[in-house]
Amino acid sequence: MKKISSITGLGILVLIVSSPFMFISQEWKNYVLMIAGLAITVLSLMIRKELHKVIKIVHDVHEAKADTYVENNPQ
Repeated sequence: MKKISSITGLGILVLIVSSPFMFISQEWKNYVLMIAGLAITVLSLMIRKELHKVIKIVHDVHEAKADTYVENNPQ
């Protein structure tokens, strides 16, 4: 959940920095936007990897694998 919140926060940062009302030099805007874009890309890849693991676990469960011991003792 932290990753998703981080992506939302970075999106808001991009929105604020790219607005024409922010009086930051164009060079610094470019640096901030490049770093935010890279961070969003890395976080989204991490989320995708986690989702892939979860889907694999959910779809791999065909039967319960447990060792059982049965003793036949006729009387």
